[in-house]
Amino acid sequence: MPVTLSLKTQQYIDPDANKIVSSLPVLHSEYSAPDEHIAFLRRFFRAHDTQTLMKIFRKLYMVECRRLSPLTRAVVSIAATVYGNIRGCGHNILVTELLQILSKPNFQALLYCHDKIASRDFSPQLSEDFGVQNGDDQTEHVTVIQFIKTSEPLGATLQYNDETGTLQIARIMIGGAADRSGLLHIGDEILEVAGKSVRDKTPDEVVQMLGKMTGSISMKIVSGTNRLVTLRESKMRVRAFFDYNPINDVLNPCPDAGLNFCRGDVLHIVSQDDPWWWQARKEGELSGKTGLIPARQLQERTEMMKRYHSDEDLRNCTGRSSRGTSPCRISPKIPRSRRIKKTMYQAQHSGGTPEIYRREYDIEDIPTYEEVELFQPTQDRFRPVVLIGPPGVGRNELKRRVMVYAPDTFEEVVPYTSRKRKQHEQDSREYHFVPREEMERGIINHKFVEFGEFKGNLYGTSYASIRSVIQSGKICLLTPHTQALKFLRCAEIKPFVIFIKPPPLEVLRMTRRQTRAMKTLEGGTTRLLTDEDFTDMLSIGARIEIKYAHFFDAILINDDIIKASKQLLAVINELQSKPQWVPLSWVR
Repeated sequence: MPVTLSLKTQQYIDPDANKIVSSLPVLHSEYSAPDEHIAFLRRFFRAHDTQTLMKIFRKLYMVECRRLSPLTRAVVSIAATVYGNIRGCGHNILVTELLQILSKPNFQALLYCHDKIASRDFSPQLSEDFGVQNGDDQTEHVTVIQFIKTSEPLGATLQYNDETGTLQIARIMIGGAADRSGLLHIGDEILEVAGKSVRDKTPDEVVQMLGKMTGSISMKIVSGTNRLVTLRESKMRVRAFFDYNPINDVLNPCPDAGLNFCRGDVLHIVSQDDPWWWQARKEGELSGKTGLIPARQLQERTEMMKRYHSDEDLRNCTGRSSRGTSPCRISPKIPRSRRIKKTMYQAQHSGGTPEIYRREYDIEDIPTYEEVELFQPTQDRFRPVVLIGPPGVGRNELKRRVMVYAPDTFEEVVPYTSRKRKQHEQDSREYHFVPREEMERGIINHKFVEFGEFKGNLYGTSYASIRSVIQSGKICLLTPHTQALKFLRCAEIKPFVIFIKPPPLEVLRMTRRQTRAMKTLEGGTTRLLTDEDFTDMLSIGARIEIKYAHFFDAILINDDIIKASKQLLAVINELQSKPQWVPLSWVR
């Protein structure tokens, strides 16, 4: 059977485009146009995309008005109103889906095109200032963009360019309205907002103007040089070691765009493009806004300046240098003879293996952020629990009660000593009894987390003892000196640090006197705690918290020993069953 092939071509040939191409030789001869210009125009009007676009334009322009009968010419405004009205309607699945649809740039562009066609606003128009002349006699093309503005902030910060005298987009907040629209880019110059010129306005004034607007907003801009730069969201998570309120930060370029956070919060750093100001959102808040936070380098510099001025003020007040003063010194109320004997253990101060001794003890670091990652607990290897707090706060009593509650679950580390074993003592039960020479060699080789000398005998806690408890499958309980934290906190041990904090003075006095709390003195004698002991406990606890708070994973107030024991058990149970944020180096 013969096959008949259609002679009709599939490619559309627009008659108007054909006429323009046919008239190009006449233009070439009459106006002496360069050959390359004529060749470009011929290729342009013969292009499939150009001819299809001209066909669409003819269909829209030539259609009779009675065939265009839209219900409204303000779909963009209606969509913005609907978005604002249903945004606070709870967590309904349908509402959430509709909000996502209305916020998509493609859907917003569709609504914008509908309004343009409905109002027959599709004729080509060139405004008088479509080309802006600059000082070099070069024309910069102006772009008019239009987007739906809800009550949500625009998500962009502005700056004044001193060289050009114009307002520019300084940064785009990742995930914000400007970023989602894809219409604004870093470096774009803003000429008009909603038909009003902004040449004589400050960035704050323009931000306030935009904040009051909702619905469809037009903006006239001059494209910058960074329009091809793509913002990429980082996967970095950090734990903050300080409180931050952007309203109180005089350095923040846009406090309204800042992110408020507290010490201990885990932040998702979505952008580090700016070396001074990072973009972040709080981890776990999927709908949370992205805000500006000081970068690590800027925060370190700010903290250094604060400490410098604080030292200056102290020197001016006392007339002497404050160099060498530690915020965790024992209270000056305690006589010097008692201060020396009060602290039995001392942490290692220098040297060591690369894993454990990465920082010198005497180097004062400024905690800002720590990069973290989620750690999944296992059922055969538990993280040691470290109880930190001032002397007399009840750490050892809490440890004793927890171990009595579950003796098969918890185990404490047996310390080492160079003193002779007493008759009732058993080796490896109360202490590991070793010769002084052997213990000194271990100290020199950095085998001890902490060590000290008391009445001519050495005492210490070794890394090997801690590892032994961890490998046994039990939860290791430790109550070390605070200075040992820097060496315990390593990838090999992965401790969970709990600060046992004393309650306010009145509660501390009442609860300790009700239980007749005692203090052990030198020589083994005891006495009741006094008001001076309570004051010292609060003072030392406050200084420990100031210096070591960035090491704490939890804080527990010991205002009642029974309640505090239950809270401690609850924290430990959660620790063994739920993932925790730990330093990145611990899991990689």
